[in-house]
Amino acid sequence: MPPINIPSSDALCGLLGMPRYVITRYAHNCDLYYKVFSIPKSSGRSRRWICAPSRELKGLQRWIVRYVLNPIQLHDAATGYRRRLSIVDNAKCHVDREFVANVDIRDFFPSISTPRVFGMFRSLGYCDDVAWILSRLCTYRGRLPQGAPSSPGITNVICRRLDARLSAYCDLYDWSYSRYSDDITVSGDGPLGQALRIMTKIISAEGFAINPRKTRVSRRGASQQVTGLIVNAAVALPRNKRKLIRAMFYRAKIGHPDAPSDSALSGHLALLTMINPDDPAIEGYRQVLAARQSE
Repeated sequence: MPPINIPSSDALCGLLGMPRYVITRYAHNCDLYYKVFSIPKSSGRSRRWICAPSRELKGLQRWIVRYVLNPIQLHDAATGYRRRLSIVDNAKCHVDREFVANVDIRDFFPSISTPRVFGMFRSLGYCDDVAWILSRLCTYRGRLPQGAPSSPGITNVICRRLDARLSAYCDLYDWSYSRYSDDITVSGDGPLGQALRIMTKIISAEGFAINPRKTRVSRRGASQQVTGLIVNAAVALPRNKRKLIRAMFYRAKIGHPDAPSDSALSGHLALLTMINPDDPAIEGYRQVLAARQSE
């Protein structure tokens, strides 16, 4: 299904069910409709800034996701923020390889500017007026905000050529390539040689930069991870993550005051079930969660 046809800005206002002056107000003053806050990164060493749009602006962005972005055909290597795909799907193609190379794109969301988003909407066939309104509704202070529901889909559309180029390069050596948001993974057999240098050039040519501190190559025999999952012999949770989950459910079982919330426990249980549904500990965890919820 192609993106929805929007021949003019008046047609866009009609499809959104809002008067033109309301849409114009949002487009010209969209920066006023965000709440900005920070959360700690998983490493615990720094914080991630989140730009959360207001409820009404978020509704407009979700409309754009549903009718403009979701119908776009993406590259198969893009596994993040897609229905029926998960970090498990991203990791599967990298199991049991001689090497696994992980590359992180620096400042992924904020590195994408409003003009670049405008150009993306123009490339989808929308006129200047429509592309300008759509790009303004989806950006904050001239950048793609991390926290808006439209941002992930926009990155996937913008990265279609990047995915195609890196995938084609990896095909030359029968390597596997995948991208989960800003996490790029290449795996295969044989020497890497100048591959990382060439990949860096391709990434740079597509308007991005890598974070050298997060670039790593893991050989067979060492712990090989893709988006936080072990891929040496099969897709699995790291040992320390399994121990952490076990400790969380134990604290919940004995009623420890530091036990996680039910929603946190449900999330960890869903993660474990998705990765290893045959884990014998799952049934016990379900019983602990059910007992907590019945209290």
